[in-house]
Amino acid sequence: MQITSLQSLIEISKQDEEVTEYLSSFSTKNNEDVENFLKNNAIPNEKRSLTRTFLVVDDENDNEIVGYFTILVKPFDIIEGVSQGLRKRLTENKKATVFNSILIAQLGRSDSYKGLVPGDIILQFALENCKLIYDLSGLRIVCVEYDDNPFLNDFYLKNDFKILQLNDNGKLLAYIRF
Repeated sequence: MQITSLQSLIEISKQDEEVTEYLSSFSTKNNEDVENFLKNNAIPNEKRSLTRTFLVVDDENDNEIVGYFTILVKPFDIIEGVSQGLRKRLTENKKATVFNSILIAQLGRSDSYKGLVPGDIILQFALENCKLIYDLSGLRIVCVEYDDNPFLNDFYLKNDFKILQLNDNGKLLAYIRF
């Protein structure tokens, strides 16, 4: 497996339609939002520099898309009820009301690789890229925002994320610190 940036595919392609067609091969029926983002929003967001998307491809199987992740830098409000100690851990300021983070905004695996490639591997690829951002910028908090369900809670907690808060949009915000 190797990681390919969507930006590099856009740059080498003569037409967006080629890249769109390639992305359309990705399918994950359990999470239509993840599938829809890659097929419909990833290219426009990439071109507008809103996000950066990276494809995990099977270089031994015609570069099929195994999975993907999308990252961006995003500030989050810290809600009331978050302890001063945790605020200090996130920001070095126990009275902070906002913190900047690297957000893994999308993370998904193709249905055709279910049982073959664990989601943990795709998450580790995402975290490796986040570590590069940390090395370059010093931004050390990585967040994920997700629907509160047992599968996702178990997945992120077993990968060392800690739940921070329930955001206004109804999604849990979890973090890991480098």
